[in-house]
Amino acid sequence: MIKAVSVRNISKTINGKKILDDINFDVYEGEIVGLVGPNGAGKSTLLKVMTGLYSYDSGEIYYYNYNLKNDFEKAMSIIGSLIEYPDLYYNLSGRKNLEIFKKMFKNVSDETINEIVKIVEMEKYLGKKFKTYSLGMKERLGIASALINKPKILILDEPTNGLDPMGVKKIMGILKNMKGTTILISSHMLGEIDELCDKVIFINGGRVVNIKNKEDESKNKKHVSFVVDDYAKAKILMNRYIVNDELEVYEKDEIISKLNKELIFNNINVYRIYEKNSLENEFFDIIYDKFDKKWAF
Repeated sequence: MIKAVSVRNISKTINGKKILDDINFDVYEGEIVGLVGPNGAGKSTLLKVMTGLYSYDSGEIYYYNYNLKNDFEKAMSIIGSLIEYPDLYYNLSGRKNLEIFKKMFKNVSDETINEIVKIVEMEKYLGKKFKTYSLGMKERLGIASALINKPKILILDEPTNGLDPMGVKKIMGILKNMKGTTILISSHMLGEIDELCDKVIFINGGRVVNIKNKEDESKNKKHVSFVVDDYAKAKILMNRYIVNDELEVYEKDEIISKLNKELIFNNINVYRIYEKNSLENEFFDIIYDKFDKKWAF
């Protein structure tokens, strides 16, 4: 397998606070990799470092054989990125915006623009001004601008932030169909990330704390939610195990079964026990310390 991205020992301090602390990971050609973690974990800072928006204190970043610091222009020539909100001209049409981006690169033809517009399914709306677009359409045009140079690597920071469920599915569907493009995406949409990505990198406190490959065996613990007729009473009985007021539990099958029996024994009707998203299981395992019931931020 060919390494498309190699991040080695990246650290970054802002205003005396270490935001990134010795970050290391690899992304292989054609992989879709998710970057997840709680707010303030360092995800956006890391992606800004990786796209040249922030400098970094130490470490190395390689895109194929290009060192980001020493071969900046060559490295950036094979990267497309959308960091935070699409920064496009409100009073210009979608096509005019893309034509401006086109001038930033060599040999980008009108045919290329047409191909990209088809990928993001925006053909019908290019003549309209950007300010008239819905949030989902703005995000899709933002992705189109990131693809204008036909990058080998696409880096996206929260491209579905604020979108409704249909908008989220549309963006994720577009990314899933980009065969051969290496994609690194940060998102809080754990269900969609779990479905989309080949690999998920967990970051917390400015460090990579876990890397989950799709083929990894599922853990023994499950993140389940109890639906009952008496939440107040159930909360008292389950107090040792619940992780929030919604009677969610992160435990092994035998504990979950024991809790179910305890509720029934105490005349509490259990209407349903359903498992939460599998990536949420991993997320809980990393950021939640069940021994002292404190969020591990």
